[in-house]
Amino acid sequence: MAQYLLLVYEDEPMTSALPSEEEAALVGRFQDFMRRNEAAVERGQRLHPTSTATSVRRDVDGGVRISDGAFVESKEVVAGYFLIEAENLAEALGLAQEIPVPNGGVEVRPIRSVPGA
Repeated sequence: MAQYLLLVYEDEPMTSALPSEEEAALVGRFQDFMRRNEAAVERGQRLHPTSTATSVRRDVDGGVRISDGAFVESKEVVAGYFLIEAENLAEALGLAQEIPVPNGGVEVRPIRSVPGA
């Protein structure tokens, strides 16, 4: 089995503007996804908004710069993730297609195994 990270992207302003009953229904769909796929999903978590993020960057001189906010600004931001186990990429993509993201998408990335780690 291989591990994959499913990065969930969303349009943050659109999601935060959802009426409370739509937000509750969306949370229910995520919980349903996790229940249906509990054999594959090792962990999943929603992140706080990008306004709470702090970024650490290296500059060309080797120094470190710490700044408020997300690493990059874009319309869609990482909103959460799932760490899964799947036989192959096709299976991981199948799971990713089930994630109920109404205004964004899911990036599927294989986890690189490190010998001896």
